[in-house]
Amino acid sequence: MPSHFRDQDENTDDFGSSADDARSVSELIADINRVLAREFRDVWVYGEVGKVTNAASGHCYFDLIEEEDGTKSVLAVKLFRGVRQSLAVKMKQHGVDIVSGIKVRIRVTPDVFATNGSLGFKMSDLDPRFTLGDLAAKREEIVNRLKRDGMYDRNKRTRLPLVPLSIGLVTSKGSAAHADFMKTLEQSGIGFRVSLCDVRVQGDGAAASVAAAIGHLATLDDVDLVAVIRGGGSKTDLAAFDDEALARAVAMCAKPVFTGIGHEVDTSIVDEVAYSWNKTPTACAVAIIDVVGDFVMRVENAAQRMANIVLHALAAAERRVADAVGQLRTLRTTVLSSAKSRIDILETELRGFDPVVLMRRGWSITYGADGRVITSTKQAKKGAEISTRLADGTVSSTVSSTVLSTVSGTQLNTADEKR
Repeated sequence: MPSHFRDQDENTDDFGSSADDARSVSELIADINRVLAREFRDVWVYGEVGKVTNAASGHCYFDLIEEEDGTKSVLAVKLFRGVRQSLAVKMKQHGVDIVSGIKVRIRVTPDVFATNGSLGFKMSDLDPRFTLGDLAAKREEIVNRLKRDGMYDRNKRTRLPLVPLSIGLVTSKGSAAHADFMKTLEQSGIGFRVSLCDVRVQGDGAAASVAAAIGHLATLDDVDLVAVIRGGGSKTDLAAFDDEALARAVAMCAKPVFTGIGHEVDTSIVDEVAYSWNKTPTACAVAIIDVVGDFVMRVENAAQRMANIVLHALAAAERRVADAVGQLRTLRTTVLSSAKSRIDILETELRGFDPVVLMRRGWSITYGADGRVITSTKQAKKGAEISTRLADGTVSSTVSSTVLSTVSGTQLNTADEKR
């Protein structure tokens, strides 16, 4: 072996460290964790929650992200079950949970994971006021943009059908919200038709899923209105309904949108821009039922008013008929007496025109051989056989000649006759 190798202490390395100082992997990790815990214990850090994984064990793993000028910085955070349980009361009280997309300020301690040597951060506390303040600020910005763009009350100006029986429902199929909504509709006894779009209502992709469903239902001719419902949850669980893209989808929907999201105390941006905001899924169903019920009531009231008008008209007509009958009874005797008098007068006048009466006064009627009455000398030709009817009989004659009378307006028979 070369001398320079023999002269070197076999128990030291090139950097002067003794081989006896070497640590095992687990020892080194433990030493590093002790140093990290001593130097960086309970450090407060803030950022946006990225991917979240909830393990069956009850542990929660998520990325805490900061992105600036296109550069992304990421911390891997571990929220163990015991710590999560200890923070549950605080988180529930403020309606905050660890979900993707929200900003949080948390207390962490760096930790190297022995299984793979990766560096992570164990979470021990959370400042809910930071998250709520950020959510409120973001919400205010979104609402202001919607108002500026004329989107805030656009859906409220859509036309609601008089009888909206066909409902496009956007919710998670089989959820409690879905069951409550359908049960309430069925109990109404009204024949509603429901077209369901099964969507995610929480977590990554929920806002996009709901927006796509609303857009689809808005294109269907047989949908009268769109109902968007979800059961209760924390403010962070309901964060999808504060999404700006989803709010714009509701605002742009050609059909009226009814919402029933969360509990009574929850109000989202989607609620604000919808045609009708309701406190719960059940309240949303009741609101739709009330629209139909109001129409039915108006129809029934109108029918009752029409019936009353008809009954009053019939009663008035009956009174008028009764009055007319009374008047007819009163006038009958007078009318009949008057008619009888007129008939008597006409009878007397007619008797004066009776040919027999006239003949008794010296008038006669002359007939030709054909039996027709002769009214002009032109009808009495020389040699014609004629007959003259008198009051007491008939005289037959033969025309020998006719003379036209010179008396104006009177035809006199002066013919020479052979009697």
